[in-house]
Formats: sequence, C-alpha cells, structure tokens
Amino acid sequence: MGSLILYMIAMAITPGPNTILSMANASAVGLRKGIWLNVGMLIGISAVTAISYAAVSLLSSLLPQLQPCLMLAGAAYILYLAWKTYRQSSLAGERKSAGFIEGLLLQLINIKVYLLAITAISSYIMPMEAGNGTKAALSALIPVTCFLCGLAWAVGGVMISRLFSRHAKTIQAILALSLAYCAIRIFI
Repeated sequence: MGSLILYMIAMAITPGPNTILSMANASAVGLRKGIWLNVGMLIGISAVTAISYAAVSLLSSLLPQLQPCLMLAGAAYILYLAWKTYRQSSLAGERKSAGFIEGLLLQLINIKVYLLAITAISSYIMPMEAGNGTKAALSALIPVTCFLCGLAWAVGGVMISRLFSRHAKTIQAILALSLAYCAIRIFI
C-alpha cells in the first residue's frame, strides 16, 4: 500500500495541466476565489476514478482502443488552456477566475488523470487480496490526493502572486509553454 500512496503523490504533485492551472488561477485571483477550480477538479477526478474503476473491472479489453481518442481530446484541451493562459490579461483586476466547470471539464479529458487512475487501480488496487469495499475506498484516495496536491500548487501560486504581477507576461508565457509541453508529451 505504501507504493500505491507514493505513486499517487508522485503523479499528482508533478507539473501537469491541473497543477499549472491551479497555480496560475490562484496566483491571478487568490485562493478564496480560485478554490472553486480545485473543487471542480476534485469532482472531475472523482468521476474519472469511478469510471476508471468500472472500466478496469469490467472493460479492460476496450481501454487500448479508447486511448487514442482520450489522448487527442486531452492534448487539444491542454493546448486550449495554454493559449488561454498566454492570452490572459496581465492586469490583476481584469482577470477572471477559472471556476468549478473549468476544473470539472479539465478532468474529464485530462489524460494524466486517466493514466493515474487506471494505472493505480489496475496495477496496485485490483491485484490486492481485499474485498470490493476496500478496493473502492483505496480508489477514493486518488481524487483526495490530487485535490490536496492541486491545493498545494494553488497556495504556491498565491505566495508568488506579487512576482506574477510584476512579470505577468513572462510567467504566462512559461506556464503556457509548460502546458503545451504537457500536450506534446502525451504523444511522445
């Protein structure tokens, strides 16, 4: 079980669409306004985890066929987020926060979340000799871990918001390029 926890933390805390968007959003609008993005991410990750649990349990033979579609949709949305991040206004008063719906939708096509959920469930949870209730409870740790790691990035974004406001365009370009890199890495 320790390796499952380490795997989940490593996947959830490393830079990706969730962490970058969470940090940029909280940096732009503050933690209080930005929290709804993270709540949307939590609900989305919970849905993805439930879908992944059902898929791994029942439809493991179909997952390889769905992967190209998920990869393409995920990469397209990540590139959209990169463009939106780059084009964001540099004036704090003009920034709109990404909210619940954006957080939820990101999770439904975020390939990193699917990979995390499917790998954790198929490689760590399903092979355990435990009842279905225990396995479902362990699967519920996936969205909780992702939420807490995203929140850590949001807090970091708030902490660097002064730096962000002084160097907004440069930081937005770096964040946008990071998101674009995430999209490209899906196919490499």
